[in-house]
Amino acid sequence: MEMQADSVEPEKSDFLQPLDSEIQTWMSKAFDVALEALENGEVPVGCLMVYNNEIIGKGRNEVNETKNATRHAEMVALDQVLDWCRFREKDPKEVCEQTVLYVTVEPCIMCAAALRLLHIPLVVFGCKNERFGGCGSVLDVSSDHLPHTGTSFKCIAGYRAEEAVEMLKTFYKQENPNAPKPKVRKDLISAPDGAVVIQHTRKEVILVWNGMKAIWDTHSGLKVENW
Repeated sequence: MEMQADSVEPEKSDFLQPLDSEIQTWMSKAFDVALEALENGEVPVGCLMVYNNEIIGKGRNEVNETKNATRHAEMVALDQVLDWCRFREKDPKEVCEQTVLYVTVEPCIMCAAALRLLHIPLVVFGCKNERFGGCGSVLDVSSDHLPHTGTSFKCIAGYRAEEAVEMLKTFYKQENPNAPKPKVRKDLISAPDGAVVIQHTRKEVILVWNGMKAIWDTHSGLKVENW
């Protein structure tokens, strides 16, 4: 009796496997969006959500602009996808199951989880995200078995990775206008000229000044004692 091999249902991502020319086209546009982010003082990450050869979502980092740490490029684009579905009365799950994400940097853990929940089957990204990556660099949210958290998705990594890294380096070399201003210790600035600090604590500064030991109390002021 002849045995028949079990049939294996192909994954949805297999039907969406883009051609190299398609990857080049969409990733070039994603890098344009990342450059826009860089020019606006944001971490240079850009992405596109492509459905049936149409961009239905586009995003760049908006964290500094909105003062909202969750406004990553992917989250911005996913919001646009949901709006696109609502305006056209389409089922978001059916649309997302046929949508490919093109992004310049590996999605972080948060964004990878959102992609799972919305059933995005395929992600094409540039460089790895060594600090927060959710597609294998830190956690493998994209392919781990995580019940009741959407579906896993396939990744194509490394497209123009060096270019993506260079853009990130350019950003981190810049001064961040939203960074907190460093606190300047007024007690040190007000110390007399010629004084030599010999001990420093949170409560006081002990220094030598004009042959005397001076104790600068940060709460009550300067108290001078004989050396």
